Amino acid sequence: MSAGRPARSLLLAAAVSLGLTTLAEAEGARIALVVGNGDYQRIPALDNAVRDARDIADMLRGFGFTVQEAHDLDRPGFETFLRTALLNIPEGSELVFFYAGHGIQIGRRNYLLPTDVAFESIYDLPVQSVTLDRVIELLSARGSSHVAMIDACRENPFPNLRLAANLDATLFETKSGFEVFSTPINSLVAFSTSPGQVAFDGEAGGNGPYTQAILTTAGQYSNENILTMLAEVRQRVYQSTSGRQVPWESSTLVQPFYLVQGGPGSSPPSQGPVSSQPDRGVTPVQGLAVDLTAPFARELPLGDRLAGRIGGPLDEVSVIEAPQHGQLDLAGGAATYRPHLAETPMAGKTEHILRDRFSLRIGGAEPRVLNVSVEMPALSCDVQAGDALDLQGVGLYRLPNEIEPRRALADCRQAVAENPGTARLLYQLGRAQQASGDLKSAYDSFRAAAAAGHIRAGHAAAILLLSPRINRDTVPIPRDEAQGNALLDEAIAAGDPFAMHSRGLRLLRNGPAEADRQRGFELLERAAELGHTYSMNELGAYFLDPDSRWFRPERGLTYLRASAERKDIYGYNNLGLVALRGHEGVKPDHAAARDWFERAAQGGHPFAPSNLGRMIMRGQLGKPDPRAALRWYDMGLARGDGWGGANAAGIILKGDARPLGPADAALRAVKALYLPAPDAASRARELLDGIAAADLDRATQMILNDLGEAVVVDGRAGPATTEALARAASRAGLETLPVDAGAQERLRMAARAWWAQNPPRVDLF
Repeated sequence: MSAGRPARSLLLAAAVSLGLTTLAEAEGARIALVVGNGDYQRIPALDNAVRDARDIADMLRGFGFTVQEAHDLDRPGFETFLRTALLNIPEGSELVFFYAGHGIQIGRRNYLLPTDVAFESIYDLPVQSVTLDRVIELLSARGSSHVAMIDACRENPFPNLRLAANLDATLFETKSGFEVFSTPINSLVAFSTSPGQVAFDGEAGGNGPYTQAILTTAGQYSNENILTMLAEVRQRVYQSTSGRQVPWESSTLVQPFYLVQGGPGSSPPSQGPVSSQPDRGVTPVQGLAVDLTAPFARELPLGDRLAGRIGGPLDEVSVIEAPQHGQLDLAGGAATYRPHLAETPMAGKTEHILRDRFSLRIGGAEPRVLNVSVEMPALSCDVQAGDALDLQGVGLYRLPNEIEPRRALADCRQAVAENPGTARLLYQLGRAQQASGDLKSAYDSFRAAAAAGHIRAGHAAAILLLSPRINRDTVPIPRDEAQGNALLDEAIAAGDPFAMHSRGLRLLRNGPAEADRQRGFELLERAAELGHTYSMNELGAYFLDPDSRWFRPERGLTYLRASAERKDIYGYNNLGLVALRGHEGVKPDHAAARDWFERAAQGGHPFAPSNLGRMIMRGQLGKPDPRAALRWYDMGLARGDGWGGANAAGIILKGDARPLGPADAALRAVKALYLPAPDAASRARELLDGIAAADLDRATQMILNDLGEAVVVDGRAGPATTEALARAASRAGLETLPVDAGAQERLRMAARAWWAQNPPRVDLF
């Protein structure tokens, strides 16, 4: 390939051309991620990026790699590609990452640019780019060894532009060329040119000099250490560009990395992983029809199932027709089908079934043909309680507010009983238990799943150890900062984005030193680059806080808008707060605030209902309507918002919600006392102090009825009421009240028992 105009960079983004394959949870899995971005919307397009990516992907398939390939990705597409890749990479894999597209250097970091990049604000960098070293870290956390090859010309498409990259919002110039950076242990990053220099793109319709050199050299050096191959690539590129481009590597490899599995003396596999590349025009071959049904899982062993149908072993297996929705792995004499896993929302759905088919030729001299149909219905536990971004899940997920507690609990109990060794299902049982309010059982399930190696379960257990929203008097889970943080750090090391978020927000908010707060910012940014909207919301709220050292409203709004674009209820609520209050010369917009809050409330947000109630009572949405406000406040209280209870009680005591009376107000106010909102609890206490004893006892009796105790609501705390209260307290593990306890003490005991039986959804906060 002759040297032409300077090459530009390559990345991941929108139209996914998936040759996506899921390899086994077995040592030695070899996976390649290949991305080519050329069709940029706002900056010059790259003629050869997609061709380079396709040619490299074909080369790696020939060496037996399972390839996940994507072209022309925008930023949300990049997030999806990375999440899907992580979901499909088993731990301990050998990984190759190839990237072609636009890229720039800002400060001392390197950024890949999605196809929708525009940089219209100085704060757009974190939501319109992908940080190269973070991609390397994420992949290295999943693999035993990792090689990245970056064929990015790095000609700067944004000259004379300065962008904020760090916590302190210092502005850095965008520069051509990539900066040197340290790589994780046992990894290598190979660049198409030396630091700070520009690579060449080659002539239109061909390959760039670097990609061309790799394609020419790889076959000759495939069974030698990749460092040897790259030395030859460097020489070829230097010669073909007349010395104007010199490839460069940064390596911490502590063992050889070979393109051909097995190293010296090995040859490319004749039949290894077989991906789902569309084989157009193939007609199913006449042969024995085999129908297989098994639960949807990360893999389906075929050996015993097929051997039983043909009455003998699977000798000399080859593929006639490849599957369309999965991969066949015939390496080592085994036969395994692995479905392509992708994040799939399951809210409102009751089933998920994968169907696929493929044809195999078995035997040598007298071959037999098997036409195999696979049907894999998902376990109901995966449908009801699978988690998002769970690297060890099967891709099906519900957000916490989407879990149907009763059904999820029943389905996951059954799944665990039938599959006792599956840590994923035990974790999902914990999610169902938490959604049902049984926090202690959830904690026990999380710890058991974590002990069995489930990464996300460690994060879930850590949150229960750290949450300030749990009443430790009624829920026997200790508050343990050290143990909780240790669990989060373990999950971060394994690449879990939820752990990055949870640890990051605590460090950013409360880190004792500047280095701690900087680490918190970095962790939140890492999670946000995977599309974790919780982290986008946290960063948005941080920069919109007037009391924050780094108050930057425009910067905060950048994160919140990105969250809302991904349909996150917290992004909706936060944008509602911004619209309600206005910011930096922008007047409040009550209609917009109402719309944002309603969208958040409909999705299950805990505080959005009370935000709507306040707007109604303040006359910001027309004439105040106490009954309408009360409905919103009650919704908020049920979700664990103390102000929902305090404000609802206030409306009732003013006589604005008849026939509800003081007892109804007391019932709401006392529940607010035991929620983690000190100001709301203080207001609720004031209201309770003004309510007559008989009405307090009526409220106690109302709560007891809700707890299943059949008592008459008459405002008299006689033996039947006190005995029922003692039973409810005993079930909740609470102490018995003294015989001379007053009406407010009785009511408080009833409220504590109620929250013990119906704890607020801490997974929603």
